[in-house]
Amino acid sequence: MAYLTKEELKTHAKQSEITAIIEGDETIALACIDIAIEFATSKLLKQYDTDLIFSKTGTDRNPLLLKIVKDIAIWELIGLGNPSIDYDDKKFRYQQAVDWLEAVYGGMKTTLDKIQVTEEEEVKTTSFTYHSNPKRQNHY
Repeated sequence: MAYLTKEELKTHAKQSEITAIIEGDETIALACIDIAIEFATSKLLKQYDTDLIFSKTGTDRNPLLLKIVKDIAIWELIGLGNPSIDYDDKKFRYQQAVDWLEAVYGGMKTTLDKIQVTEEEEVKTTSFTYHSNPKRQNHY
């Protein structure tokens, strides 16, 4: 089962609107979902285990991230056609989703699964290290 299905998008747009846009071709909705997941992955990949996060299904998923991915998927979907969708609301929600992902990328704390790194790997992946000379003892 996928992280997000086409049927779950109905919480963010009416089913009739989604059907009008995709015109019976489910692959359009699935492509928009894939784009949304890939976008979120690119923003979370720096610190989070995205393979684990996006392999979850049902109630195991982070509800806020699920909402974010839905917002992005709907934005991608309405770019294909706009049959009576509240464009301003969807634009606002898309921008909120992008802003949240940018904040997470910038270091905002979340409850998402972090990448597990050993101390040795952490030393290798840091961009710089610092140290000092041994302490001197002067005697007069």
